[in-house]
Amino acid sequence: MLDTYQLQTFLAVAETGSFTAAARRLHLTQPAVSRQIRLLQEHLGVRLFRRAGRRMVLTHAGERLLETARQVTQLAQRAEEEMAFLRGEVVGRLRIGGSGLPAWYVIARLLPAFRVACPAVVVQLEPLPAGEVDLALRDGKLDLVVAEVAAEERGLSSILLQSMETVLVAPPEPRWEQRKRLPLRKIGDVPLILPARGTPARNFLEGIFASREIALPVSGPGLEVTDLGAALPLVAAGLGATLFPHPVLEVTRVPVHPIALWPSFSWTIYLVHRAPPASQAEAAFVRFVQEQGDTLLR
Repeated sequence: MLDTYQLQTFLAVAETGSFTAAARRLHLTQPAVSRQIRLLQEHLGVRLFRRAGRRMVLTHAGERLLETARQVTQLAQRAEEEMAFLRGEVVGRLRIGGSGLPAWYVIARLLPAFRVACPAVVVQLEPLPAGEVDLALRDGKLDLVVAEVAAEERGLSSILLQSMETVLVAPPEPRWEQRKRLPLRKIGDVPLILPARGTPARNFLEGIFASREIALPVSGPGLEVTDLGAALPLVAAGLGATLFPHPVLEVTRVPVHPIALWPSFSWTIYLVHRAPPASQAEAAFVRFVQEQGDTLLR
């Protein structure tokens, strides 16, 4: 009979691409991960991985096992959660993907109260790869996503967590420090550091500017960042300006100059989840946000 612990190890290697990364995820040693994969291969009588450069990639047999392994481990986890639910507890692991600094800012305001409400739920925070919001949830790589854009795919639902005023963040230079407000139509005159193409933040900004019939400028220094927080030190160094939610800027303490935009627009952050949630832990977090989110995020 298949060992669910070995299947969890198999999934970690398949998703991270290495024994070392899988060991970090599982809080194990690399030899322990190697041993579990060796035992699983011996039990099944097939080779599940082959080396391609520095990565471990699935063989044909490994690809055939992948979806079954996910289903078995999810069913085992669900059984444990159901029994805990009968005892009046919420247990499990939540893998929450965040799109960058604005998302982490919102998550940080929610997690302390959630951990008090559900202390047996282990929360694992992960960066969200560009363009994979819907895919990561559908394939079970993540349980929840916090990002700038709402879900568009069937079977997913979104909750607006927070709307924050967006400002132009400029270098602390005399030519900027005298300016208090900038018309949005003048944004094309500003060398911008933008979120990378395909990221939720970039999709959000492109949607805002398209709705205002204003072209989002892509010229200037030619700098793009996958995490918007990385733009702030670049701005402070005088390499350009960026667009940023003002409340998040206030907690970063980076020496930059915020400039109000006119007309203004809000930077949105959503919780994207499966509908219905796939586990008791997911359902508990969604319910927690619906009941307490407005109060915690004021």
